[in-house]
Amino acid sequence: MAESEERALLENLLHSSSLEKKLRKTIASGQKSVVISYDEIVEFDERLAKFLMENPKTFFYQADSILEGITSIRGTRLRVRGLDRSVDIKDLRAKDIGRFIQIEGILAKASDIRPEIRIATFRCKRCGEMYKREQLGDYLIEPLFCENPNCKAKGTGAFELVLESTEFCDWQSLGFQDPPSKLRGGRMPKQLSGIVRDDFVDRAVPGDYVIATGYLQPLQELGKKKKVLDIIFMVNHLEVPKKGVEEAELSPEDEQLIKEMIKDPEISDRIVQSIAPSISGHEVIKEAIALQLFGSDPVELPDGTRIRGDIHILLSGDPGTAKSQLLNWVSNVAPRGVYTSGMKSTSAGLTATAVRDEIGKGWMLEAGALVIADGGLAAIDEFEKMDKEDSASILESMEQQTISIAKAGIVARLNTRAAVLAATNPKGGRFDPNINYASQIPLDPVILSRFDLIFILRDDPKEVDDSRLTKHVISLHSKPKSVKAPIPPELLRKMIIYARKNIHPTFTDKEAQQVIADFYTRQRKLAAQSGHPLPMTVRQLESMIRLAKAHARLRFSQKVTVEDARKAISLVDYCLKQVGVDVSTGLVDIDTITTGIPKSQRDKMMTVLQIIEQLEKEYGGAAPIEQVKRMALSQKIDEDFVEWVIETEKNRGILYSPREGMIARVK
Repeated sequence: MAESEERALLENLLHSSSLEKKLRKTIASGQKSVVISYDEIVEFDERLAKFLMENPKTFFYQADSILEGITSIRGTRLRVRGLDRSVDIKDLRAKDIGRFIQIEGILAKASDIRPEIRIATFRCKRCGEMYKREQLGDYLIEPLFCENPNCKAKGTGAFELVLESTEFCDWQSLGFQDPPSKLRGGRMPKQLSGIVRDDFVDRAVPGDYVIATGYLQPLQELGKKKKVLDIIFMVNHLEVPKKGVEEAELSPEDEQLIKEMIKDPEISDRIVQSIAPSISGHEVIKEAIALQLFGSDPVELPDGTRIRGDIHILLSGDPGTAKSQLLNWVSNVAPRGVYTSGMKSTSAGLTATAVRDEIGKGWMLEAGALVIADGGLAAIDEFEKMDKEDSASILESMEQQTISIAKAGIVARLNTRAAVLAATNPKGGRFDPNINYASQIPLDPVILSRFDLIFILRDDPKEVDDSRLTKHVISLHSKPKSVKAPIPPELLRKMIIYARKNIHPTFTDKEAQQVIADFYTRQRKLAAQSGHPLPMTVRQLESMIRLAKAHARLRFSQKVTVEDARKAISLVDYCLKQVGVDVSTGLVDIDTITTGIPKSQRDKMMTVLQIIEQLEKEYGGAAPIEQVKRMALSQKIDEDFVEWVIETEKNRGILYSPREGMIARVK
């Protein structure tokens, strides 16, 4: 098809009545982009659609030129959306260069918005003649020579750019990567750099799932003649779909099959039995993971406060207790599941960071694992190895489910609405049953308290368990096909998507509310009456409500019942009796988790501090440490504990040592 014929077809399309209506609406709204679907072009003329697919750069140059002529508005652009299929970023090859394509994925990076020269104005330094040059390439192009017959200046440095008369457009650099659902089997995500201009900048933020159309263009650096080139995706249209990629996986046939399956009264048990069937045991943990996968809805309060619905679970255990295998399995099944390590695998780590933009040479925001997992689940192995930067922002990420960034001039708040399934090893490599478990988990108590459920996994030699595990492992190697789940992983994934989309349990049943309320108040009342430590706080109350809602969703019920409430209570109680017990008293003490110091230990600390205060008065300002130890020993507090208290409180700025062998309170 000749160029004149192509342009004539474009003229006819853009002057059609349907396009004129869109154009008037666009101009009235103050926008400059006219959006049409690819199907509209096909319906108008298949030859024009073929021209677009094979020569998108020429197609849009001509279309934009025609639109500017129609509207008399500089920068009016044609945007085409809705191709029949998308190309996975990992599958892009040299054959795709120069063709019109559509990609779907996660926006992993976004730069700040910068001005780009569209029409440059130059002044001849010798005679002052002015010239305008349209800038179509990646580098600024000056006039070759002055056209003034009395001047004829030419060469580098003959012209200067007149910024006051130069026309600019908005420009933004982006980074795309395949969504987690495309990266199963441990594949590394492929990234694609892109550029978006005009009124389509700032349409999405890192972590958003996006659909974008455009074309690939090789990038050759000025003055270099490399054979191997980088490619840039020149974005024509970009949108954040209201329906996520996960929902798009559900076909009408899938929905009909799931509707039949959930008629089974034992469906929740079948789902739990389908969690990581290749891993022996851990039945309670698998039940908790099933609840995490199905999740509960967040609560939006009238004052703008948001109470998260995602469930956070921590697995802390000895080596060889299948923590990493569980995380891997869950991340592969969870919709928008991301598997990562606490050790930085990217510059963004778990949260987000500012990185250098290789295209525009400025700064851009790069999303970390929790941002990319927004709306899904983040499985984080070796959680204790996150760096200080991630540790400081993980609290906001887990509770408020946002990340606040203020780096390199970029100020942003990104969503991290994801459930966290984390795994750690104990401080000593293995758990010591004679020491409080919470104190052996290498996490700050403040972070520890953000988990709804904490499970301790011990490699405890027991003949019955070891025999069962041995048979299971041997069967995995001898008869791998015999390990079958009641529900295959792909179908289970679709059931989770269906439940999240259609099942929204309400917590309005008075009896279910009373069951949780009675358990919570009874536990606290008994502790208060007996002088025992508090077994739970409001955090555990909220966890029980979240778990009850998730259990109702697991049953595909729109209503939380007493059964759901009791299941939530049993899970929270199970975990507290594992990780929240003070081994010196045998009592559940929530402070072992929230502060790292149980009540029994805190009482002894107070005794030591009171002894110091008493001796300060006797000795006129400072207490002899040896005397403190002797008086503490008379109250059955050993020397090691006294030394630990002194060191701890010195670090906190409560005590100081005025001279060798003496200790005093900071006043």
